Amino acid sequence: MKQNKYYRLPNTRRRHTILPMLLLTAMLSCTALPAQAAFSNADNTGQAIAASTAVRTAEYRVTETRSVETRTAGRYASVPVTIDGADTGHTAYIIENGVTFMPLRTIADLLLPGADIYWDRTLGAAVVKTSALTLTARPGDCYLSANSRYFALSGLYPSENVLIGGTTYVPLRSAVRAMGGTVAWNSTSNRVEITSGTGYVQTGDTYYDADELYWLSRIIYAEAGDQSLRGQIAVGSVIMNRVASREFPNSVYGVIFDRKYGVQFTPTANGAIYKTPSKESIIAAKLTLDGCRISTSALYFLDPSLSTSFWVPQNRPWLFTIGCHEFYS
Repeated sequence: MKQNKYYRLPNTRRRHTILPMLLLTAMLSCTALPAQAAFSNADNTGQAIAASTAVRTAEYRVTETRSVETRTAGRYASVPVTIDGADTGHTAYIIENGVTFMPLRTIADLLLPGADIYWDRTLGAAVVKTSALTLTARPGDCYLSANSRYFALSGLYPSENVLIGGTTYVPLRSAVRAMGGTVAWNSTSNRVEITSGTGYVQTGDTYYDADELYWLSRIIYAEAGDQSLRGQIAVGSVIMNRVASREFPNSVYGVIFDRKYGVQFTPTANGAIYKTPSKESIIAAKLTLDGCRISTSALYFLDPSLSTSFWVPQNRPWLFTIGCHEFYS
């Protein structure tokens, strides 16, 4: 096929999609770690934890690795927390990337008095349950699940739930949002201000558009089903970034099956788009539809080992690499 300056995405043998990212954005893996301690009733802030993530980069290329690290909450900066203008007597800890963490139990006690809070050994996760909300947080995951919805932890820079002294700590903003509230940072008083809300969130069955979830989960699985969860979210980010761009169709289906400049995604040509997606690919799609973006500017990605055309790397700025995919703006 002839290439020219108007031809956006040349065809490749397998993967030829696109994506960008903020330099150190993808430094945390989204793969779950097994729980190594039971859910504690106390806020054991001075004790050691098990389970964290070690990530290394080579020439800004993201490589995800795993290790076990010992932490104590006392080594992190702490900030006071208020709820609806009143002092709670609790503090949040800035553990990584400037993100504030608190014990899930403490957050639930503040926003959902009387909620059932326990450790589910089968799931390896902390659970908060009321008549209108079921929320789970598994140490090592980069998301919370609430009413069949999935909330990425701290947006563009996904952090992981961590265990400190046997207590499950979660990013405060994501947990409060999953409980129907909001969080703001008061830079004058240097404190976190929580505003309580409904105590629950709309269920996934009614929140997600069925057509968008159907096609987004399938393109993610077809293009990146063998990649990490972060890599799958990155592919989903490319789709949604295109939907938001004036250069592409304004729907998930329209972007995936766009052929204005030729086939944009190989799975639509070879039939792989119709394969049933994995559970993880569905989670990646839900996280993306709930606002998670590995990058807000990534519009292209490709697997250089399989591509037969290199128009994209020759004409678009490289942003980052996750797994076998390179992403471009």
